[in-house]
Amino acid sequence: MGYSVKWVDEHLGITRDMLRYYEKEKLLPVAETRNPTNKYRDYSEEDIERIWGIKLLIGIGFSAKEIREFGSNPDFSFYEVMTGKVEQLEKRRDEILTYLGFAKTIQMTGRVPNATRVGSMKFDDFIEHSRQNWNAFNDPQGRRFMDAADTILDKPSEEWDASDVKCIMDIYGDIAPEEMVYIQTIGGYYRVIADMKPLGYSCDAVQTVVKSLYEYMLTYIEPEFKEKFTPLYFADRQVSSFIDSGFAAMNERNYGKDGCLFIAQAIATFGGYNLDA
Repeated sequence: MGYSVKWVDEHLGITRDMLRYYEKEKLLPVAETRNPTNKYRDYSEEDIERIWGIKLLIGIGFSAKEIREFGSNPDFSFYEVMTGKVEQLEKRRDEILTYLGFAKTIQMTGRVPNATRVGSMKFDDFIEHSRQNWNAFNDPQGRRFMDAADTILDKPSEEWDASDVKCIMDIYGDIAPEEMVYIQTIGGYYRVIADMKPLGYSCDAVQTVVKSLYEYMLTYIEPEFKEKFTPLYFADRQVSSFIDSGFAAMNERNYGKDGCLFIAQAIATFGGYNLDA
């Protein structure tokens, strides 16, 4: 007595429809897998091994046509075929990691880089440019930051274990003292703006604080980039840190959702546009 379709489904996780597909693609010989008495599918040990192998090869990425040709090609070399597949998968892995880095960066910043911002270029050139300049995983510090951000976003602080705390503290170890002062000062500006919410984001007092924040940041901009760092440019990059991004989710821990929206509205107003429009 062999193995039934139900057994294959329950024990191997390979469904009836998938078995029919294997038969349709001539990966399984129909006549040999039928019980001569009742015509039901009845698989032998050899059939089970073959079904398992087919499932695995398809999972690796081989097509039914490729698998079928393995047995019909007199010059077939399993080693050569698998070597080619490994190379193909490694290339796909590199591409996936590249796009994962892009996705994580876009998720955190809430901004999508495009050719108009980085200079006119073809998409392939843009991808190579972004691989070097817009990929969170491109350098060890960026990767550590993303790991720490994931911890902060995924777990409330009371659930952090020792490894989570170390992950976050490693980020602070990467920050020079003068950079820490800058970060704390910027955070202070954000706190002041959030606390001024009752005044309204277009209030002169609020806009004066935003202008002071802009001028403080401007002092840290390299001379060759200062002309580009206009109020609109400043607002465009700051607003996304408070609305619908990973940075926004982190900032909501400090200023609340309403506070983040108010900060974004105040900065957008300084930049010359209205988020409510």
